Amino acid sequence: MVYHIASDEEILGAVKKVFQKNHTVSSQFKLKRLVEKELQSQKQQFHVSGPRLRTVVLQSGFVHVEIHTRDGDPDKILHKCPVCGGALQRVKNQTIYGGEVTLEFRCGVCGYWTGKKKKIPTLYVFHLK
Repeated sequence: MVYHIASDEEILGAVKKVFQKNHTVSSQFKLKRLVEKELQSQKQQFHVSGPRLRTVVLQSGFVHVEIHTRDGDPDKILHKCPVCGGALQRVKNQTIYGGEVTLEFRCGVCGYWTGKKKKIPTLYVFHLK
């Protein structure tokens, strides 16, 4: 089966059509299925991966993503946001001895955050802003 990869503009157009019908989509898989169904044409089969769809939707700014997480390995070091790939900012506090301690990591793009117990994203719920 031959398929084509959709451009970002085509994906955003399909996402806008999906959110005109549904104001909330309860998972990334359902959003992917709805967007691919919207992208289908007579001549071409389009495909978009889940992570790419999620990042395009987050960068568009007209959809809010609710992130459900589970606890993960506290020893794992995060270098970038697992949701959107953006930079994580450290939220620090000063100790009584004058040192600094990192309390949590926050992503300025999508709103993901984690503390000492690393949070692993498990479910994304998409809402129209």
